[in-house]
Amino acid sequence: MILKSELNARNKITAIGALAVPVLRYSFGIIIWRIEETKQIDRKTRKMLTMYKMHHPKADIDRVYVKRKGGRGLVQAEVAYRAEIINFAEYLNTNYKEDQFVNIVKVYESIQPNMNSILKSAAKILEELNQLSGMNDAKQDGMQHTKGRLGEVLKKKWKNNVMHGQYIRNMDRQLISEEDTFLWLSQRDLKAETESEIVAAQDQALNTKYYTTKILHTETDSKCRLCQQHHETIDHIISACRILAKEKNVKWNDKVSAQIHFNICKERGVQLDKKHWYKDVPNSVVTNHGGKVTILWNQ
Repeated sequence: MILKSELNARNKITAIGALAVPVLRYSFGIIIWRIEETKQIDRKTRKMLTMYKMHHPKADIDRVYVKRKGGRGLVQAEVAYRAEIINFAEYLNTNYKEDQFVNIVKVYESIQPNMNSILKSAAKILEELNQLSGMNDAKQDGMQHTKGRLGEVLKKKWKNNVMHGQYIRNMDRQLISEEDTFLWLSQRDLKAETESEIVAAQDQALNTKYYTTKILHTETDSKCRLCQQHHETIDHIISACRILAKEKNVKWNDKVSAQIHFNICKERGVQLDKKHWYKDVPNSVVTNHGGKVTILWNQ
């Protein structure tokens, strides 16, 4: 129902986390779940996202669950389950002396087989988490920050992916602000399929000649079909192809500049014919009332 709605990309992800995930979360620790069952739910969810064009089939899986400072911000059922079990275990360990009913539950827990015990499941989850995050001890603060640590593990997996992690690794090497670079992911004005395509492009997952040669092993030549000089990668198409630079790159840059021009005109009181920046065609010279401000375009 959420995916069929007309919500934008970010609001759809938010709605899934607020309306769909709690249906599962309320049962964690009450009904006996297997990790494989939560993974199966995540696979079905990603399949649905792909069907509704919210996730590119070749884009990175881990990035879907990373916070929207680079990722898509979807709540992973497996992570929600692990966090909830650890929260249950922390509650039992903290309150059993004060609450006789909690104490009864804890005593009952101690005689349960491993697969049914919340405390034993939580200990196993923490042990696995410590191994993945490189920590040696399952300390108390690990329980309090489980979601954050699980999120860091997912981000690390995305970053270490040979193909999909190139973009974020390049950011580290070139000292680019991660927060500013991914600011567009925190906005609420992109359609789901638009956001999906941009993420796929950053993940180098679009069907370029370089991708089909190096990943799919179907092309014999990975050179750009226009300039025939460099590998046809996403970066090359966007900013480095000399053929595209003559016309297409100029149009793309002008589109970005048009929004800046539109905002400056509004701020300085210049009367414009259009209400939206993407419909406005900038004039080469405009002035505001009184002629105190002159704004030049493309000069």
